[in-house]
Amino acid sequence: MKKLVLAGLFPALCAAVLLSACSAGGGGKATPTPLPAVVSYEKSLFTVERGPIVQESRMIGEVVPSKQEELFFRASGYIARVAVKQGDKVKQGDVLAELQIDDLLSQLQQARIDLEVAQADLAKYQAQRAFDIEKAKADVIIQQKNVELATMDFEQSAGLERERAQIRLDIAIQNYRLAEAAAKLVEQDNNPYMEQAVKRSQLSVERLEGLVAERQIIAPFDGVILRSSLRPGQQVDAFFVVMNIGDPTELVIRSQYNWDIAPSMTENSEVELFLNSDYTDGHPVKFMPNFRPVSSTLSSSQSTGGDFFYFSIPTDVPKEDLPLNRSVYIRVILGRKDNVLLLPPAAIREYRGLKFVIVQDGDVRRRVEINEVGLKATDKWEIDAALNEGDQVLGP
Repeated sequence: MKKLVLAGLFPALCAAVLLSACSAGGGGKATPTPLPAVVSYEKSLFTVERGPIVQESRMIGEVVPSKQEELFFRASGYIARVAVKQGDKVKQGDVLAELQIDDLLSQLQQARIDLEVAQADLAKYQAQRAFDIEKAKADVIIQQKNVELATMDFEQSAGLERERAQIRLDIAIQNYRLAEAAAKLVEQDNNPYMEQAVKRSQLSVERLEGLVAERQIIAPFDGVILRSSLRPGQQVDAFFVVMNIGDPTELVIRSQYNWDIAPSMTENSEVELFLNSDYTDGHPVKFMPNFRPVSSTLSSSQSTGGDFFYFSIPTDVPKEDLPLNRSVYIRVILGRKDNVLLLPPAAIREYRGLKFVIVQDGDVRRRVEINEVGLKATDKWEIDAALNEGDQVLGP
């Protein structure tokens, strides 16, 4: 009997143990999970300083000609010949490139031949006319002399001979009158056909020369090719800039336009040129705000000149150290101040366009508005705020 009781109690005890375990892990009081430590991101602490600041901008420049011109075709077509490449030196009047104009050249050659023939015919006609005029004038003089001789014979004759002399005098007078009339006719006989033929041929030549010129690029002056994007067989549109030429006798420094600093740039800006990237041994140069070297008949939207800053060549650097296309380094001083409040830009917070800082004063923190940010150096900014030198500012 006792064995049966124990046998019945054993399963009950096991069930109780299992229920106890489930109760402890589920419905009982849970063991708290440790929360991660709160990380403070305001560990940076900056000190308000007072001192000088210099705001500068650095840029890369290039030596370019001070006189440039954009070149383009005045007609659309396909490139037949490109005579130059970038860097080539050219002479004024050189044909630099041309479109396919074989048919036009043949027409122009024939028109020039026609013009030469018309000019030769006109010259022959003018020479003959000049001869005829001179001959007619000579005939008038001869007949005038015959009249004088006949008059003398008449005055010295008598009797029957006088009658004969009178007849000869009358004949001489008539011949003289005929010679004068013939001379007038020769002078008035000016056939305009020959001159018109020359003018028509000349207009034809000029028209064809104009068509050829529209399809050629001619060097406008002695210079060097700065840029060329042409190759034979390429299709080009009229008035699209395909080449730039420059006169290397006068040089300037060009750098990419910077819209951020442009409002601060004046001809009195402090600018230095450096031959090396370490920015040592600077040479003073002048900023040229209204300078534009590119001469172009195109509108600004068509021109490829682009916007650049231009600076003068330093006078204390030998010309051989600043050859065409050399890269140089430019530093522009945008502002200097000696005694202002300074903070690193990392210390300044911004919310909805308002700038402010959090000042740590012992255990107390307070917000201070930034009225204005002035000059900006690489590691420090000038600030206008209700701060004092030595104040501690928490970083964002």
